[in-house]
Amino acid sequence: MLALALALASSAFSLRLPSQPPAAAAHVALRRALAPPRTAVAAAAATSTPFEFDELGDSWSASGGSSVGVLLLSVGSPETPDDVEEYLYNVFCDPEIVTLPPLLSWLKKPLAWFVAKSRAAEARAAMAEVGGESPQVATVRRQAEALQRTLVARGVDASLFIAMRYWRPYAEEAVAQMKAQNVTRLVILPLYPHFSISTSGSALRVLERMLYNTPGFPTKSTVVPSWFNRKGYVDASARAVQKALASLPEAERQTAQVVYSAQGLPRKYVEFLGDPYLGQAALLSEELRARGVSNPHTLSYQGQVGPSAVPWTEPSTADVITQLGADGTRALVLVPISFVFEHMGTLNEMDRELAAVAEQAGITSFARVETLGTDPDFIDALASVVQEALPDLNQPSMQIINQGEPVALNVVNEYVSLYTKDQLQLVPQERPWGFTEEAEVLNGRLAMTAITISVALTADPTLKAIVATYRAAQQALPS
Repeated sequence: MLALALALASSAFSLRLPSQPPAAAAHVALRRALAPPRTAVAAAAATSTPFEFDELGDSWSASGGSSVGVLLLSVGSPETPDDVEEYLYNVFCDPEIVTLPPLLSWLKKPLAWFVAKSRAAEARAAMAEVGGESPQVATVRRQAEALQRTLVARGVDASLFIAMRYWRPYAEEAVAQMKAQNVTRLVILPLYPHFSISTSGSALRVLERMLYNTPGFPTKSTVVPSWFNRKGYVDASARAVQKALASLPEAERQTAQVVYSAQGLPRKYVEFLGDPYLGQAALLSEELRARGVSNPHTLSYQGQVGPSAVPWTEPSTADVITQLGADGTRALVLVPISFVFEHMGTLNEMDRELAAVAEQAGITSFARVETLGTDPDFIDALASVVQEALPDLNQPSMQIINQGEPVALNVVNEYVSLYTKDQLQLVPQERPWGFTEEAEVLNGRLAMTAITISVALTADPTLKAIVATYRAAQQALPS
């Protein structure tokens, strides 16, 4: 449904993204702040070799860890056709999706209302074609339940919460639940294997604002911004692809074309804002090849619709399928990249629209890989990702700072307690005029007293005479 919303936004009006360095720097700073330490995690991504996080064991319980909250982030989806218009309005109000020039920012909500109104009927029709409801929210709830059971079985006392970006339950509802349960330590886990400004980035922006503005937000939190390179996730994905290949006629299994289809983005996200999504998606396809998916493969992007003035990532999945058919391909397996539950992008676009494109192109054997959902190996991989993040909550981590990595100021504040020299009182504090803080306070009080006396003497001549008499008496006294 997010893909549909992005497409509708593009076709309704030009998607205006900031191209100036300050805006780009803000998004790059967010990526740096959320990036995992350059340890084995980052090394795994750079070398395309997943790290063995699934072997962490029960170190959390052994180290005395207490109850922890786990917040799953997802895009959200309208659950019924009646929800579509409000959902689209929420999407188009997101500044990470549609950005207007500063002078036109006041148009954001009126435009969101107009686009949602004008496009709701089309979205409802698309929803009706797949049964009239989206299974996304229900699937995420089952994933949360399965993840909680797995963590408890590993000795981690965890409470699971869900926050959707554009539909219920919203982040505000999840934080209210955490406050009611007195959750003070939190692992934030986006259900997006790959990081993108438009998905994980948008959801984390909301939480960042709540961190500073919402009473009751857990005082200690850590984020796993992406986990596409984790062994358990890659292994489960490889098995799902192999299962789809096995559904083809035996004679076509070895030569069938595998098309990895990822959600497309406007190119400005990548070129001007430094979005890492494309590179991470390419790494995953290579990892699956290393797991035995040796068929010829192509990486493409779906969901891109709109005026040519807003170019999207290429090639499009529809164009790739059409060209493969023209080149003589007769067996094809379509793999959803970065989708871990069924939703409108898989049920409608892949199963109906792209399957029809394949048929028109002359492809006679077509299979779409199922999303992982509550696959036990996938849930185990998520549990390992959560356990990987737990040490940051158990004790202050200086890993990033010790390695000299550039981080945002709020990251430093999270890892260390910062004090002024005055608070530490290690050395006498210099002042611009050579006074200590206590002397400045005393001087201020004396000055105010002098001013008060001066005004009193000016206003009351009798008091002035009394003071003159007192001074004369002092001079007359022997020293």
